[in-house]
Amino acid sequence: MLDEIRRFLHDDSGPELIEWAVVTVVLLTATFVILVAIGGALKARFLAILCDLAPRNDLC
Repeated sequence: MLDEIRRFLHDDSGPELIEWAVVTVVLLTATFVILVAIGGALKARFLAILCDLAPRNDLC
């Protein structure tokens, strides 16, 4: 048991894991912000494509 505790205390992979977690959170946050910012334009573009493909759709 003491050997496991010593090994855990001397393990350096923890900070690297935290760095990757921070990078992941930053990327997810940036993606969310970008999608919210362009959401209206993206919805309008998809609706225009839908209306071009199926003009008798209820949404057009």
